[in-house]
Amino acid sequence: MVAFLLYLVVEVAALVWLASTVGFLWTVAVVLGLSALGLIAMRSQGRRVLGELRAANTSRRRGPADAAASAGAVTDGALVAFGSILLLIPGLVSSILGLLLMIPVTRAVLRPLVARAAARRVEAAVASGRLVTTRSRFRNGHVVIDGDVVAEPTDPRPRATPQVIEGPVIEGTVIEGTPRPDGR
Repeated sequence: MVAFLLYLVVEVAALVWLASTVGFLWTVAVVLGLSALGLIAMRSQGRRVLGELRAANTSRRRGPADAAASAGAVTDGALVAFGSILLLIPGLVSSILGLLLMIPVTRAVLRPLVARAAARRVEAAVASGRLVTTRSRFRNGHVVIDGDVVAEPTDPRPRATPQVIEGPVIEGTVIEGTPRPDGR
């Protein structure tokens, strides 16, 4: 709630400052111009980032350069998405910040910061047990490994007499001591 009130104060202050500096009609023209420019930037940069994501996804080699390109494409996608959200929010300051995120140079400067922040959040989530991985779950500081319980035969001694199996006849050689697929 405090962040929203701060946002409103900043936006209103920026609009009042601009209106007192250049006039009301020019302020309306600037806001509409920023909106139009933002729509154009969202379209072009959205296509560009989607192309980078597709290229990173379809690359056949999986070396360090491809990993860096993939990470850069994902980070750019997140920054363009956040910039698009800022452009959709009404206001002068949010539109300017959204347009700044649409500029590739700005994203290149912010990319390492976003990657570091994301890595810290993932590390914190894993350490606290909030992140559930596909191989294990962290509960109360204990690692629980997913698996299946397989019942072992109750009598570990080999059978003295061969067992007759009913069903279709299969031609082949019987090798003693080899368990069947069902575990008997």
